[in-house]
Amino acid sequence: MKIAIVRGSNMNPFEMQSYAPLASKYDITGYAAFNNHYDIDDIGFTVKRLHIAEEYYASLLWPLNSLVYVAMLPLGGNFKMFGLEKELADKDILHAAETYNGYSYQCARLRKNSKKKLALTVWENIPFQSHRTFKGIADNGRIIGFVRENTDLFIAVTERAKKALLIEGVPEERIRVVPTGVDISRFKPRKPDRGMREKFGFGENEIGVLFIGRLEREKGVYDLLYAARLMKDDSELSCVKIALVGSGPEKVRLPLLAAKLGVADMVRFVGSISYKDAPAAYNAADAFILPSIPMQFWQEQFGMVLIEAMASGLPVISTMSGSIPEVVGDAGILIQPNDPSSIYQAVAELASGDEARRRLGIRARKHVEDMFDKDKISKNISLVYDELSA
Repeated sequence: MKIAIVRGSNMNPFEMQSYAPLASKYDITGYAAFNNHYDIDDIGFTVKRLHIAEEYYASLLWPLNSLVYVAMLPLGGNFKMFGLEKELADKDILHAAETYNGYSYQCARLRKNSKKKLALTVWENIPFQSHRTFKGIADNGRIIGFVRENTDLFIAVTERAKKALLIEGVPEERIRVVPTGVDISRFKPRKPDRGMREKFGFGENEIGVLFIGRLEREKGVYDLLYAARLMKDDSELSCVKIALVGSGPEKVRLPLLAAKLGVADMVRFVGSISYKDAPAAYNAADAFILPSIPMQFWQEQFGMVLIEAMASGLPVISTMSGSIPEVVGDAGILIQPNDPSSIYQAVAELASGDEARRRLGIRARKHVEDMFDKDKISKNISLVYDELSA
């Protein structure tokens, strides 16, 4: 059976680690954009790169990028992939993502006019969110409706995503819930690397709190700095240091704010790291935090970093935002979003003693082993493919 996994510019190693084991059972080819956002050199199966309309026309008409952007909106969120139809001609199962993407629309059109089957992974957990507008500019409803009608099975990564689909009118019999998995042999408790702890600014007898993610307001990074200000005034938390790993639109403003708040000595901005270095990053920390904030048009859809941190044996602090409570369960500390005081109190709880962190870390690891082991997730994906081919 020939399967095409189409992801436009968002083909990534963390989602695909659950698909790589299937390459021994199926003939899998991935399709990504030339300007893909992630490193996919070692993804576990063949990936072909195609141009997408946005990058192609923008390169020809760069002074008119905004006009090109608006003109291409009817093709979907990640736009049309040139030559995709030809590439997919001999494939049995097409596997795209989200109802609003242009490449999902292409796959749906192929499915309608052939005997191919279409699976669609859905992360979106706000009902009708993508129906309203695309980037606040143009209605995207026509594409969404067509894709929804011509998808054989939806793979919702969370129960919340499933509920969003149900509210939108997708029949329950066409939805399967299969979360994203993590390689628990890569992400596991290990002795911390001294060099990595030094890079993060964690001293030998200090408690290192790690954040990994995009530096943007909805990830709660401002709240984390405000909480650091509260910690600064607590002598019992003088041992706490915070490292923020990642990049994003707030990367310039955040260090300035840290200096203004007087917490620059306890907060370090590390920048981005490669995915291959991620396990060592988690092992260098004593606790992990993702203080996401629900926004009008977005709420945390899964939180891949949470299961990576938990698999690494870290106690995690996160918020009751979007799908986070479903992912973390009772294996972490969940607090109110957009609340620096709650962050401060949660960090204080974990800093109170090694035993508190150890117990929660053990529970976190067990939770991931039970729920998010990539080998278990891979088998569930295989069941979806076999159901489509029956």
